[in-house]
Amino acid sequence: MLLLDPLFNSDSLSSSYFPVAARLPRAALVTCASATKDAPIVIAGATTSTGRLVAGLAVKAFGGENVVLVVNKDAQKTYWPEDMPEDIVEQRMYAPADQLVKVTLVDPRDAADALGKCSSVIFCAEWGATQAELAETLTPLLGPNCKRAVMLSRVGINRKDKVPFVEQNKPPKKMQEMALGLKLPTGENSGQPGTLDGFANAESILQNASGNWTTHIVRSGELRGNGPLLLADLSARLVDNLYDVKYQDLYFKKGDDGQGYTKRLNLAATLLRMTNTQTPAADVAALSVVCEMVDPFGLLGEKTLTEPTGVERRKGYDMAKGKAPAPIANELIDELVQAL
Repeated sequence: MLLLDPLFNSDSLSSSYFPVAARLPRAALVTCASATKDAPIVIAGATTSTGRLVAGLAVKAFGGENVVLVVNKDAQKTYWPEDMPEDIVEQRMYAPADQLVKVTLVDPRDAADALGKCSSVIFCAEWGATQAELAETLTPLLGPNCKRAVMLSRVGINRKDKVPFVEQNKPPKKMQEMALGLKLPTGENSGQPGTLDGFANAESILQNASGNWTTHIVRSGELRGNGPLLLADLSARLVDNLYDVKYQDLYFKKGDDGQGYTKRLNLAATLLRMTNTQTPAADVAALSVVCEMVDPFGLLGEKTLTEPTGVERRKGYDMAKGKAPAPIANELIDELVQAL
């Protein structure tokens, strides 16, 4: 397990948790490949918080005209927030407003042309069943230009019979709309698969498809941290604010290993980096907070194995005022993925 530190130096891995032997060799900087209008990068699941972050980072990296977002037709008109000052747009979206408006939005039913010529695709749905539906609908449309297909998945898909993943994989309940438009679970099973079952199905669809691309799975823990649009639920927003500032590091493991929580912004940076680094991981877990269960039955809860970001590195950030830590740097992702 390796620490990704935005203020990384080779000595930062020396601690009681990370022995000196874990220090990493310096890697040469990797030049990013370019998406073009004729071979764009396509982002599916772009309405999720993670997907919106990936979209903004992709626009910043490649330019808006070279990015295609898969968004249902009825959600396209309101996809970009209205009446938001341009400086706030860039703060929240990580890309300038004049580039964001150049992005092409396509309905999944009209995505054949974009997918047929794309250079890479990222599946960003945060719910397993949705990810599987996107994979089933869109993967057959990928053309010979596609070199990489990257998918967000979850740790625990191969450990669904173990705590805490048994609980995480419970099927969702049916939702009933109450007064003022509030939706609450009714207690009845919705009939949808649990989220880990859904992600396992999505992975299988992508990996079993035939094409010129290579497949790259990035597994998250339970998702935390803000997306570009803040949640209306104040208590949930406070938790996300805490994660954005207090947990700025990222820990990588191979495959379906570990448990914990993942900050969306650093996850988005990792997903995007897998499309254009020269050394992408085939299957990697990315966690901002690593945990383990105190007992095998989950009766005593979980304990945290990793430390929060040091106080000095947290100074000056205030999510309420839009002062957020930057996303993880590409070259640091490359170093740590190579060292796995």
